[in-house]
Amino acid sequence: MLFGFWVAVALVIGLVISLHYNRLAGRYDIKSVGLTPIPSQVLDGTGALIGYLNGEHAGTPVPLKEVSPYFVNALVAREDARFWSHRGVDYIGLVRAWARNTKEKRLVQGGSTITMQLARMTYGLRERNMKRKLLEMALARRIERHYSKEQILTFYINRVFLGTGMNGIQQASQGYFGKSARQLTLPESAMIAGIIRAPNGFSPFRHYEASLREMKSTLNRMVAERMLTGQDASSATAARPRVLPQERWMETLKHSARILSGSWLLETTEKHLDRLLPSLGKAGGLRVETTFDLRVQRSSERAVQNRLSALETKPGYSHPVYADYQSGDPAYLQAASVVLENQTGAIRALVGGRNYSHSSYNRAILSHRQMGSIFKPLVYAAAFEKGLFPGMVVSDAKIRPGEIKWDDSDWSPRNADGVYHQFLPVASGLIKSRNTMTVRVGERAGIGNVLTMMDQAGLAKGEKIQPNPTIYIGNIGASVYETTSAYTLFPTGGVRHQPYCIEKVFDRNGKLLFTHQDQNYRVVSSGAAWMTTHILKRAVEEGGTGSRLRDLGFRAPAGGKTGTTNDFFDAWFVGFTSRLTGGVWIGLDHPATINSNAYGGRVAVPIWKDIMQDAENIGYTFEDFAEPGEVVPMNLCRDSGLLPRKACAAAGSVYVEQVPYDLIPREFCNLHH
Repeated sequence: MLFGFWVAVALVIGLVISLHYNRLAGRYDIKSVGLTPIPSQVLDGTGALIGYLNGEHAGTPVPLKEVSPYFVNALVAREDARFWSHRGVDYIGLVRAWARNTKEKRLVQGGSTITMQLARMTYGLRERNMKRKLLEMALARRIERHYSKEQILTFYINRVFLGTGMNGIQQASQGYFGKSARQLTLPESAMIAGIIRAPNGFSPFRHYEASLREMKSTLNRMVAERMLTGQDASSATAARPRVLPQERWMETLKHSARILSGSWLLETTEKHLDRLLPSLGKAGGLRVETTFDLRVQRSSERAVQNRLSALETKPGYSHPVYADYQSGDPAYLQAASVVLENQTGAIRALVGGRNYSHSSYNRAILSHRQMGSIFKPLVYAAAFEKGLFPGMVVSDAKIRPGEIKWDDSDWSPRNADGVYHQFLPVASGLIKSRNTMTVRVGERAGIGNVLTMMDQAGLAKGEKIQPNPTIYIGNIGASVYETTSAYTLFPTGGVRHQPYCIEKVFDRNGKLLFTHQDQNYRVVSSGAAWMTTHILKRAVEEGGTGSRLRDLGFRAPAGGKTGTTNDFFDAWFVGFTSRLTGGVWIGLDHPATINSNAYGGRVAVPIWKDIMQDAENIGYTFEDFAEPGEVVPMNLCRDSGLLPRKACAAAGSVYVEQVPYDLIPREFCNLHH
């Protein structure tokens, strides 16, 4: 009785799960299964060709009747012996795979049918978890309801990856053996079928003996499935198929313009496209219009390379240099940069490192490095929201034990120059990047408000940030991409536009599939953004940490903040004009001192200047920053930021502040009596 109850419960749970994944599978375009992968064209914002995605290595599709029967049988025997009888999912095979994996205590068999593999390839299902497996199964059942077994097999053999840029049996036949798929012999067929599970690991080009073992294993499977007699298998097992040189195949690809070098822009586009159109991206044939500007991109790459190469020649530089690189993970100095359009969030340029072919790791997006002082403008903006003004005064003395009441660590930061003052104007704390003042400004805002500001600005996504006073001076990690986006809220008057890189997508028939819709929201008031912007404008003038920008000849209105982490591990500059915001980071992949005196103002600012100067020469116009409606001069108390009383005047604390209308104080000061 009890057993029957639990069986019923299990059946109900199984039914609910099945219905859920069937519903998910219904969202995918079933027509994509039958589309032969062809290149997707990627264009920049001016219409210039960036390159191609997906299907760029696909061979000419061939009908099933044009493929050697030996290969068809070898494929089915090796990958899915019950292909002709199941309905997309081989439950017997799944149970067998589960039992063997349990026995071996490792993943030995996957239990995926040919139809499930086709679903995975078509829709780009990459995760290795149970959710993906269940979705794969639901999609496979749906595919089997729409297509015949012959069609499914045809789609599969023309799409399956077979190593070294080969997609489909026709390319593999030509590449490995120099013949058409129809002419494949039994040993050749078994060899190709044998490498499907690990095309690079079993590549006949590079691992001939391993591919030979897989060939023999496939022949044994064919005998076990009664597709081959023992005598024929013995004869084929003794064969050593002649594989052509890999160089010949690579030359073939080059001459047919199939191999295109990877790039940061193509990689970024592909990842965004996978999220937007997961059911169509893999089939290719799309026209993808992006926001990138190849002119700004090339300028960014050139600026990074030229400035870092010059830095590597400086006296005392002790790390490996780019010019000496030969192979492996590069140990030379790296940089990353991002350029965004302020009013839209459009990505105009993105550089993830010095050379994509040396390392495709995208440091602009994936690398989270300590922010240091470039975080400080957000602290000040949060405090301006809470009634602080640039002309008020804050102590620059050392933080006293117990001063930060919610923190019991008695932490006290050091100012970079080792000097401590008494009271200085708030604006000076940001312009001069004073640590102790910034902590007190942060306390004026409140740690909770600073953390909220950080989250709304799009920083440190996915990280669990606990309240800590070191956050005020940038003791958190973020990417160049996130940080650059956060800074756009200053020139936009407090509004952040979600970064994006795809404007429109058309299918192979010219039908519009997607068009970008602006996603924006307010992070800070226009008044707080305006005050922060004006201080950051002063930070790149004489006396500011970013003053080298003007020394290098950049004259357009701009603002920004430098950042240098402890021991010169990271050098930053994030700056903005009225139209573009750019972020630059410099450092080593394994954090170490870049060089003595490798301040952000010395090494990162020149790269930013080169990029923005070229952008201006291209035609991007940089105007002065707009004011947030009405800004009025007002008498305020320098200590409280409120309307002054007579006692404030007697104390000499009254001053004139330019106050944005949305931040006009309504209360009178009670500090002076």
